[in-house]
Amino acid sequence: DPGFIDHVMNKKGDVVRVYLPPDANTLLSVADHCLRTRNYINVIVAGKQPAPSWLDIEAASLHCARGLGIWDWASNDDGDPDVVIACAGDVPTLESLAAVSVLREHLPELKVRFVNVVDLMRLQDAHEHPHGLTDRDFDTIFTQDKPVIFAYHGYPWLIHRLTYRRTNHVNIHVRGYK
Repeated sequence: DPGFIDHVMNKKGDVVRVYLPPDANTLLSVADHCLRTRNYINVIVAGKQPAPSWLDIEAASLHCARGLGIWDWASNDDGDPDVVIACAGDVPTLESLAAVSVLREHLPELKVRFVNVVDLMRLQDAHEHPHGLTDRDFDTIFTQDKPVIFAYHGYPWLIHRLTYRRTNHVNIHVRGYK
C-alpha cells in the first residue's frame, strides 16, 4: 500500500527513516545501516524481483551514506542541466534510466541531470529533519529554476509535501502511484 509511506512520514522526524534503495547493493548497505540503529522506525521499500545492479558495493555504500546523489554516469549536464530526472525506488529508477536513454536517443542536445534518492528524508529541510538538506545543497542538486521530473514509488503529493518550501518547488513534477 503506497499510503503506508505517507502514514509513517507523519510521525516525528526524530525517529522516522524511509529508505528506497534502487538496487541490491544499496539494499545491502541500507539494511546493514538499519540493523545497526536503535530507537528508530526504519522503513525499507524494496522489490523482490531480480533487477539490475546500478552501483558496485563501494559506490552503493557511499550513495547510501549521502542519502541521495547525482549519478554522473547517467547524466550529461556538465554542471548546467536543462532538466533534472529524479527518482526514488527500484522500479522508478529503472523507468527513469530508461527515460534518460530515450531522451539521449531522440534529443541528444538536451542536458540531463540524473538524481537518485535513497533516503526520502533528505528532501526535507535541514530544520525539519536531521537528515534534511540545506536549501543551498538542495538547490545545488535539483537547481533553482530547471524542470525536475521525479518518479516515485508512492503517492506524488508526499514528494510535494517534503519539498514545498524549496526554491524550485514550482518546477518539481512528480509521477507516482494513482
